[in-house]
Amino acid sequence: MIAWSTFAVGGVYVWASAPLIVAAVALGATARPRPGVSRETRLLDGALLVGLALVAVQLVPLPEAVRSAVSPNADPVREALQLVPVAAAWRPLSVSAGATAYSMALIGTAFVVFWAARQACGRGATRSLVKAVAFIGLAAALVAILMRSDDPRLLYGLWSPQAEGARPFGPFVNRNHYAAWVVMAFPLTAGYVAAAAGAHRPSRRLASELAALLRGLGSSALWAGVAGAVMILSLLTSASRSGLMAFGASMACGVLIGRRRLTRRARFIGFVGFAMLTVFLVAYADFQPLLLRVDETLTVGAGDRPAIWRETMSIVEDFWLAGAGLGGFQSVMLVYQQADRTFFFNQAHNQYLHLLAEGGLLLAIPALVAIAAFVRLFRARMRRDDSSSLWLRVGGAAALIAIAVQGIWETGLRMPANGLLFALAAAIAVHRPAEDGGLSELDE
Repeated sequence: MIAWSTFAVGGVYVWASAPLIVAAVALGATARPRPGVSRETRLLDGALLVGLALVAVQLVPLPEAVRSAVSPNADPVREALQLVPVAAAWRPLSVSAGATAYSMALIGTAFVVFWAARQACGRGATRSLVKAVAFIGLAAALVAILMRSDDPRLLYGLWSPQAEGARPFGPFVNRNHYAAWVVMAFPLTAGYVAAAAGAHRPSRRLASELAALLRGLGSSALWAGVAGAVMILSLLTSASRSGLMAFGASMACGVLIGRRRLTRRARFIGFVGFAMLTVFLVAYADFQPLLLRVDETLTVGAGDRPAIWRETMSIVEDFWLAGAGLGGFQSVMLVYQQADRTFFFNQAHNQYLHLLAEGGLLLAIPALVAIAAFVRLFRARMRRDDSSSLWLRVGGAAALIAIAVQGIWETGLRMPANGLLFALAAAIAVHRPAEDGGLSELDE
């Protein structure tokens, strides 16, 4: 599912995301995850299930009196969109019920992946999942770097995206959405490499250390490191400013989270790895596009984003309680956009404002509860994890921090590929350790 969603244009089109929904049904039937069974995960799983149920509430037909009390602006927006008066009939709170139902199916897909992956990680599959992400990331990065076209409007260097004005990069229709995927995949990959290094028992004999190094030249950990380096090269090539800021924040937070577990040897290995990555990027990266983007930022600031945020706030104010309907932002903005319509605002360019506009307090409250429950569970898992696999957990947390930072300027989680990778990273961060608790089977 991760591979398909990544290379099928990020899952942005229905033909690409529909198979994911079907696969989630099959995954749920085979893996049979049991959310809420454990006392430790009950609050988190409960908040997720309540949030999903409240999305369904947006689809429930209600009489006009109830709609007017809960969401008084829903019917006027419907009338403006349909250009005819809305009959006094039972209608849902969502102004775009079809989009809400579709979004609900995608969120349910991500939840199934989260619960199934958390269960699989608890049975010792963490390293296999992260290794798969690393090699999918390597392939995606090579596609992004090698298949670039002279025409930046072409997807895979061959096809034009459906949306006019799209600037695709690699397998995604937008470079910032590709960057969102990379800034989650890289911390997971880095955690895998750090876990492999931590699982190796150092020797005081230089010959033994050299022999272990030579044995590691063909290991999956080494190739995961190569994958990570190529992913960062592609991130620089994309010139995504939000992606680079998210990458820097996630790396700093990852070190901060794991600082108490950093031995002198781990610090040395990390420094050497960082130095090697820097040399690689200096040797092969083209910094000119990024410098042009930085110059653009200094010249025009945030561009159109402040105008988008202001007009999104108008939606938030009018739909503060129940939202306009998950997935309904694009429809509602047809009515609310007052700025120059040369370019249509189809997203809020802020993940948090986007959620408030579509979900209001109805969805924001369970989301906040889920975040608080997740942080509490993660801290509990970190306290009890003394194995080298802790770095896989840190990598998962750093991936979530990356997408949270990028969400200030983008809405990368709207892409199914990013949503599924987010769910996987969350599962890795809070999974219950396997009985053996270690990485004894990790390729070294």
